[in-house]
Amino acid sequence: MPSSHQRIPEAFIPPIKFSKIQSNVFRGAYPRPINYPYIKTLHLKTMIALMPDEITMENDPSLYSFCSKNNINLIHIEINNSTKDKGKKRGIPIEQEQVLKILEIVLDKDNDPTFIFCVNGGQITSLVIACLRKLQFWSSVSIYNEFVNYSSTINHNDRIFIENFKAKLKLPRNDKRVDWIWNGLSSKMIETHPNMKFIKYDTELKEDAIKF
Repeated sequence: MPSSHQRIPEAFIPPIKFSKIQSNVFRGAYPRPINYPYIKTLHLKTMIALMPDEITMENDPSLYSFCSKNNINLIHIEINNSTKDKGKKRGIPIEQEQVLKILEIVLDKDNDPTFIFCVNGGQITSLVIACLRKLQFWSSVSIYNEFVNYSSTINHNDRIFIENFKAKLKLPRNDKRVDWIWNGLSSKMIETHPNMKFIKYDTELKEDAIKF
């Protein structure tokens, strides 16, 4: 029988809707203090907060201090808080340019491990991950199936946003780029991506050059 003085170990409770989506990339809902012991085991370098307001010492001293003490770069991506409708009429609270910024962060090895979260781990995070999957050549069916696993529904506006996601994406150099993004795909297939044009961060190359 355990001694009455024996220390009870900390519980490891992940955030709501937490999931590992790729090596060193995680998603979920807004982390609460009860989740911090679990989050520490991930050895995060980056948290991407998809929130209307920036997380500060004033509005959330607990999370702000946790990130500071654990050397986690807390990046704020401002989302539109005016989309009040739910279900079929639910609007899109994030812009394509913001999704691009997130993808550029996620694709850079220097930023991982990375945790992406919104308030409930649902629609907003799912839209970002859907665009990441599109970048990875996932089929629409697979993208939408993953989406509803976390957001329960996917409406017309969500589908249109994902289908229309076409952009110019800045890629880290080969040695800085995450290994999993196009694992096993040929350079020819990547160069002819139907929805994305790629440019390099590498200043030694011309802006529109691609090197694989």
